[in-house]
Amino acid sequence: MIGPSRPSAQGNSRRRLALRPMAGSGYLPTRTIPEGSQRGVRMTAQVTSVFLYVDDIQKSLEFYNEIMGAEIAQLHAEKEGGPLTLAILKVGAFSLMLHPQDEQAAEFANAKVGLGIHLQIRVDDVDAFYHHCLDEGAMLAVSAEPVDQPWGWREFALKDPNGYVWSVYQDKSGGQWT
Repeated sequence: MIGPSRPSAQGNSRRRLALRPMAGSGYLPTRTIPEGSQRGVRMTAQVTSVFLYVDDIQKSLEFYNEIMGAEIAQLHAEKEGGPLTLAILKVGAFSLMLHPQDEQAAEFANAKVGLGIHLQIRVDDVDAFYHHCLDEGAMLAVSAEPVDQPWGWREFALKDPNGYVWSVYQDKSGGQWT
């Protein structure tokens, strides 16, 4: 819970954030909102998509469609017959949007696409998916064969053509971490 405000040396209010234990392990921040206060209104939110900048949209489209099994929902080009400027794929209810990075080249001048992001996808049979990736010639990363993790996942890592890392996992924890 948020503790009472205390003035700092500059006279600003500071609040302490206490942590409450989360089911299983770890901690979640909590705070007490005074009754009748409009602050802290909770809203329901859900992550529905990710927007990935890619070097070669066609190569990425093939990877996500043929190896990852994503369904092609929409393809866009600025002019008919022109190069693709946006591909929207679906993995279940989740949208994966691919956009060529060349239009934002200045933003990426000193950055490597894919660096610093690690995505996850749950599959029913991680070993079968692993063998599918090998058969398709996908680039495996970080780990080789699927590994059993102490939190109940069996997983391996896979890189897309742009260096985005995907943790492909099967949840064997009984749903504790899914």
